[in-house]
Amino acid sequence: MTDLNFDDLLTAAERDPATTDFAQLRRAYVASPRYQPTTHFSQAKLQGMTNDVKDVDELALRCKKLADENPMDLEVRLILDFAYSEMEQHDLAAQQHAFINGNLEAIWASGDGKSFETAWVVVSVAEEYTLLSIMGYQMRQQSLMEHGGRWYDMLTCVPRKNPTAEPVEFYFDITDPFGYLSKMFG
Repeated sequence: MTDLNFDDLLTAAERDPATTDFAQLRRAYVASPRYQPTTHFSQAKLQGMTNDVKDVDELALRCKKLADENPMDLEVRLILDFAYSEMEQHDLAAQQHAFINGNLEAIWASGDGKSFETAWVVVSVAEEYTLLSIMGYQMRQQSLMEHGGRWYDMLTCVPRKNPTAEPVEFYFDITDPFGYLSKMFG
């Protein structure tokens, strides 16, 4: 797939997320020259970058700029969804919400996260933490593993509301972001 294909798919997804094949969009993103998994933000880093905003309008402008630079960053889109809701720009908030949900559904449809064979496929490591946050888990340990020629993060987690609960393991296929880093650092 070419960069043009990703841009065309992205434009269509932003216009009408309900009719978008987000798995296809995500594959096109990884194949495009715009793929930059290291520029996806964690929730904490994004909050640090936006703590100095004066109001929700400035928050929306800052996050819109970040989304333009890296349109597949889910944390940025979550903050945009919040900002547009606070600004009562419900159509824009609904678009962000649908875009986020489409991406999350594509990730969850890639597996159940319980093994190497059924690992969730992510386009950035930051998506792992977004999913954990949405599911109500916090990570206790992260292990990088190779299995069958692919790369995985196995995250040992506990529920945020019950940190003494029995830990669970979630598997994430990080072959694409790992490959990006391998090319970058040789």
